[in-house]
Amino acid sequence: MSAPRPFELECLALAEAALTEAVANESESARFELRMQVLEAASARFGGFDLDAFHKAFGVERKKPSNELLELAAPVVSAIEQSSIHQALALSALARETLQEHDRKSTGAYHTDFRLATRLAQLAAQNLDYKCKVIDAASGAGILLAALTHTVCGLDRAKVSYWLAHGVCAADLSINSLRAALLSLASFTDDLEALKKMRARWYCGDSLMADHKIWTKMAPDGFDAVIGNPPWEKVKLSRHEFLKSTGTQRHYGTKINGLDEMQYSIRRNQVASYSRRLLSRYPDLSNGEPDLYIAFTDLFFELCKKQGIVAVLLPGGLIRSQGTKSIRKKIFEASQSVSISIIDNRAKFFAIDSRFKFLAVAIVKSGSKKEMREPIQLLHERGTSKGLEITGNAMIGRAELGAVRQDLSLPEVRSIEEWKLYSKIAIAGIPWDKSGYCWMPKFCREVDMTKERPRFLGFPAPGALPLVEGRMVQSYRFGVKGYVSGAGRSALWETYLIGGSRLRPQFWIHASDVPRKNQHRTSELRVGFCDIAGQTNERSLMASLIPPNVVCGNKVPTILFPEDPSEERLLVWTAIANSFVFDWMLRRVLTTTVNYFLLQSVPLPKLTKDGLPWKKLAASARELHKLDEAGVTRRTLERMAQLRSEIDAEVAVAYGLDMKDMELVLQDFPIMDRGQVKIFNEEKSTITRDTALAAMAKRTEDRTTTWIHRAEEARALGAKAYVPSEIAMSCKEIENKGTKIYG
Repeated sequence: MSAPRPFELECLALAEAALTEAVANESESARFELRMQVLEAASARFGGFDLDAFHKAFGVERKKPSNELLELAAPVVSAIEQSSIHQALALSALARETLQEHDRKSTGAYHTDFRLATRLAQLAAQNLDYKCKVIDAASGAGILLAALTHTVCGLDRAKVSYWLAHGVCAADLSINSLRAALLSLASFTDDLEALKKMRARWYCGDSLMADHKIWTKMAPDGFDAVIGNPPWEKVKLSRHEFLKSTGTQRHYGTKINGLDEMQYSIRRNQVASYSRRLLSRYPDLSNGEPDLYIAFTDLFFELCKKQGIVAVLLPGGLIRSQGTKSIRKKIFEASQSVSISIIDNRAKFFAIDSRFKFLAVAIVKSGSKKEMREPIQLLHERGTSKGLEITGNAMIGRAELGAVRQDLSLPEVRSIEEWKLYSKIAIAGIPWDKSGYCWMPKFCREVDMTKERPRFLGFPAPGALPLVEGRMVQSYRFGVKGYVSGAGRSALWETYLIGGSRLRPQFWIHASDVPRKNQHRTSELRVGFCDIAGQTNERSLMASLIPPNVVCGNKVPTILFPEDPSEERLLVWTAIANSFVFDWMLRRVLTTTVNYFLLQSVPLPKLTKDGLPWKKLAASARELHKLDEAGVTRRTLERMAQLRSEIDAEVAVAYGLDMKDMELVLQDFPIMDRGQVKIFNEEKSTITRDTALAAMAKRTEDRTTTWIHRAEEARALGAKAYVPSEIAMSCKEIENKGTKIYG
């Protein structure tokens, strides 16, 4: 998915155009300096300070006389005033250094959108006044400090002067970024003495490795507030990123050419050395590859005084990754209150995938060990053109969290009701490694689609195995799509209707070219699942039996259960994994990939092997597997829907759920049944929800008949439950094609 153009750039398009015009006659090498001076002139117009005195105070050698700079700045000022962005935040955004893609990857820097800056400032300013000391230790162009200044001081220039002179501190690797932060904050005041005092405290260098004396000199007793959007990148170097950093245009996965091995080795050793130094200073980095944001979070917490506040933007990995367990525990144990907002990028905050999720975190550091620890507030927020709005709110007790998530990772629940349901399922379920249940899985990515690509064949050959790709696997279906023609993203694939699956791969690979440790799996029946998923997809987890004599690509991890390798166990797991309840739980912790850690964090229902529920699940899953080759008929669709709804009800009951619980679960799948006939006067079809709840009512002997009547009414109109939307229209074509009955 291509990255969106940030909304902030759209808002500042006129100002950017005016600024570009102001520097158009300069040589390319001189444009940056003139651009900064024009922005400083714009700041002078807003702040009312003397531009000559400002440049003299901060050692700026002017490119043009101040009157010319002020004249060039006039259209920029006018454009900023027409935008929806506060002047100081707009100046900060315009003054940023341009980051190329390889710069972002090497530094992990993503510029902070003005709406996020304002929201974070609101979180940080809860207990602040203009006499407090604050810092952004990864300040960039200072937009967070500008937003915080506006939030704390408002239009009171006396407060602004005191705040800037005594309280505002910044640190950054780039001297140009600090210059941008200065001109942004200068737009609030005409008090050059306050600006000089403020700038004299600032630090240019690596904050993570800075001597503690630097911070104590700024704030001997610690900071009342620490605000930041630290780098989000891991400390590692790949050949791909090294080539991109040298200006080579390439895509991930393509063949490596033109690599200077000596320079790469030197740079790799430098990165490794820095990584070791970070690890020695920030032990919380020890779980996995060092992540810069974890080190910065540790630093921020250290800089904050007791009962001070830390307000930061962080990746979603903080609340769900294995590698962040230590820093999570540290934060939760040493904080009086924690507020975490989950935000996605649909409002175009950053030039990255719109599905990417990140966090606005506000932590009040505890004053003592005996202090009351408040429940964790978990918010969901959605971006708008003006800011953010809250769409979900749950309070999670810390002891209750520890009881259901030992690693303290946070499930993405949106309400108290969802948290209660999540806890109920977690308590009723069992961990995968529970003794006596034989659910210890053996996961495998059988063939790497990039690494083994040179060995792929585009045609069948003696001894070659068909290669299964992610698009070929759906719930209970193997061979959902078949290759037609083309290559890469432009390849054409045909989708097969339910009952008509077949194996038609794009590639084959000789069995001897499969990695040796995985070769034995190709002769076994196992379960596979598509690992590309999302919380807002029609369904998140899709699993199917994988027959012998095929091999799966890395997007279809496969599972065996060595303690009980029976077909029946594979069938029961497939039934559980494809159920709405299991999917609902997984969606609480999922990002865009179903990794093993997240998958195994979802508990399994307590099922006794060979008990009646076990037998029912196994028999239903077996029939569904066979149905997919039984022919594309109305009867196939009806029987498939019946079996799947019965499985959903059986799994829900095994987790201890009732009708009310199941209704809440099914609210999480709003985009199902697109293309299905809807009941008269309703906005959309809900045939799958109604069918699942009708089965639940029958299974629990609930007296509610609403869902049964709704399902019957929708079926009478021609709606078909459990049909993926992408094939819904095609399924309508078989309505009058006979009624072949499987079995």
